[in-house]
Amino acid sequence: MAFNLESSIFGRNLSSGKSIPIGKPEWVLASSSNSPWRDSFKVEHHIRPSYEQVEITLAETNVHFFSDRMKAPIPVEWRIGGSHLHKKLMVGGDIGIASRGASVWGRCLGPSEVTIISFAPHFLDRCEGGRISGRPVELKPLQHNRDNKIHALGSLLEAEARAGFATGRIYGEALGTALAAHVLENYAVIRAKVDTYIGGLSTHNLRRVLDYISSNPAEDIGLQELADLIQISPFHFCRAFKQSTGTSPYRYILRLRVEEAKRLLKNRQLSISEIGSRVGFPDQSHFTMIFRKFLGTSPARWRMLL
Repeated sequence: MAFNLESSIFGRNLSSGKSIPIGKPEWVLASSSNSPWRDSFKVEHHIRPSYEQVEITLAETNVHFFSDRMKAPIPVEWRIGGSHLHKKLMVGGDIGIASRGASVWGRCLGPSEVTIISFAPHFLDRCEGGRISGRPVELKPLQHNRDNKIHALGSLLEAEARAGFATGRIYGEALGTALAAHVLENYAVIRAKVDTYIGGLSTHNLRRVLDYISSNPAEDIGLQELADLIQISPFHFCRAFKQSTGTSPYRYILRLRVEEAKRLLKNRQLSISEIGSRVGFPDQSHFTMIFRKFLGTSPARWRMLL
């Protein structure tokens, strides 16, 4: 884990009008700036000393939460959207939400650890799916409450950023989509009601998706890519796919890759790393980890028992 990454989450300084990152390089422990889903949403984990954030307007809607790894409560003061001064002792799991364009000022009176997820406008619009009559998405400014789902999904995204996105595009996109949908459904000023797809995908649409997946076993398939095949939102796609198959798109793709790897392992002229690459894993260690998770043994051990 390397420090001194550049923050890719920005705000505009209200005094100077300049665009500035919300974190100094020495604060950034993990960043999704090189992730396959960086154009849709960003994830950063910061370890910060005591500091004061100059007043900025946010370039994107963001959600943040304090880490469970903090050893003690931290006194924090803030203003958002021109509100009066707020003060609170922050503990791990406390969350904050602020919409794109909101003005924010804050001061943290002790060392803190925080994860920030920043959503691009087009990504939120896509997750919202036009349920708010075409209006821009606006969220209630929430500082600082508890929300176990935001904390759980955000922590998984943080772990994915720390691990270098080894699980691929669709896993991160599914987490980000679920998080955005939860935020929209629970914190939008005009509530975005999430419709339910009863009965899953039609037989025709399911076959179209499964054929596409099986035809591209080594490709880093995206969630939006699959949803576009049958012209529904990524969030609805995830729900409907699981209703139809009993599993998530991510796990279905992993299972398909493992089954293909089992077939290729019978060819002893292929190395383990070559097989992992052929079925879409970025490196041998990740291939071994996933293979073991599904089958309880390593690829090499499985080959020995053939």
